[in-house]
This record gives sequence, C-alpha cells and structure tokens, in this order.
Amino acid sequence: MLAFITGSGFYTLPGLEGAEDRRVVTRFGEATVTVGTMGGRPVAFLPRHGRDHSIAPHRIDYRANLAALDALGVSAIVATAVSGSLHPEVGPGSLRLIDQFIDLTWGRASTFFDEEVRHVDMSEPYDPDLRAALLDAARAEGVELIPTGTYVCFNGPRFETPAEIEMARRMGGDLVGMTGCPEVILARELGIRYASVGVVSNLAAGLSAEPLSVDDIVAIVDEVAAVLHRVIDRALPALFEVAG
Repeated sequence: MLAFITGSGFYTLPGLEGAEDRRVVTRFGEATVTVGTMGGRPVAFLPRHGRDHSIAPHRIDYRANLAALDALGVSAIVATAVSGSLHPEVGPGSLRLIDQFIDLTWGRASTFFDEEVRHVDMSEPYDPDLRAALLDAARAEGVELIPTGTYVCFNGPRFETPAEIEMARRMGGDLVGMTGCPEVILARELGIRYASVGVVSNLAAGLSAEPLSVDDIVAIVDEVAAVLHRVIDRALPALFEVAG
C-alpha cells in the first residue's frame, strides 16, 4: 500500500475516494489513518499535525504513526516537508526533493529498537525509486523540482535563530524544518520506502528582511499545493509500482 504523510497546510488528499478513518492501536500509542483509494488502488493518508493542526512538531507520536502505517500494510510513503530555504535563490514556492538529512532534534523517541541493539544503514535514507518517480512526473508536468537537498531538522516549535540558520548552512544544509526526523529514520527501520518533497514556504531566519510570519507561510503553501498535487497525480502509476 502507498501512503502519504503531509505537513502544515496539507490537510486533505484530493482524489482520495471512499475515505474512512481507521483508529490503529500500536504498542507505541494509537494513530488515526484515513484509508481510501486512488486510481482504484488502496491509499493511506496521515496529516502528521492532525487535521486541525493541533499537534506541535515535538509532540507528534512519530513511532505510533509509522507503526500504524506498517500495521496497515504500507510499503511506501511520500511525505511533504514544509521548509525554510537556506539559499535566497531558492525562494518561497520552490519544490525540492530531499535526499539527505541532518538531525538536530532532541527528546524525541527516534528508534523502534529500545530493547535490542540494531544498527540501520542510512547511506540512502530517501528511496531512489520513489524519488525518480516524482522527478519524472515533475518534468512531465513542466514543474521545477530540484532533485537534491539536505534537510536539517530542528526541534521546534519555535523558529530558528539566524545564528542557528548560519550553522545549518555551514553544515551543508539546504532546507530547515521540524518534522522530517525521526519520521524518515523510523520508516527506514521498518523497511518502508520513503520519499519527501520539501515545500519551501519561506527564507530561513536572517535571510529575509522581514520577520517570519505564519500567515505568510500558510499563504505560500496554499499557492503551491495545487502544483504539488499535479505532480503526485502524474506520478501515481509509478509510485504504485514501487509500492508493489
């Protein structure tokens, strides 16, 4: 099964038919996942902040979410990551396909392996086949999707300081956000293919003359949502093929 995990501003999944909510209880907690069909194939949908955007980044139960998707038979995930850009030339409204991450979060349950020692390879945390499907679809739609990007995950829920942004830039980061980790890590531990599209909502702190505004971020996400949905619709056959 293919699943979509979405972030700020993405609270519905256009084209999802026969949608019904399922409450899935796992040993890490419970999660509500919407299940339906797209193109006649089963699809799961999970807005990580909740439909009313009530769950802060550091309070999301990432383990329950991923364990619930795994219990439903999900084998591939496409996620969105609303992000700040560390490069002024990649401004609001840009789309960037993430291929690496730097995890600067703290206090989050970031592994399923609390009671055993297991080391999971993270050389290629974002699945190349899912990424290729999204890139091909973007090209076919005439949408610019930057093919690579390093995502730096901060804890939130506050925005970063300009000093922190400068640190992230010097570390090789391209995007900053608050929710990509440990989500990608947990998917990898479960053997679920995972890809994430960085949706640039703003320039990161210190790179713009204006202070960060949540209203401005939401407005940008609203504008780019239709473009991203076009890419996903075009990519669906290839995404289903990867999911198996």
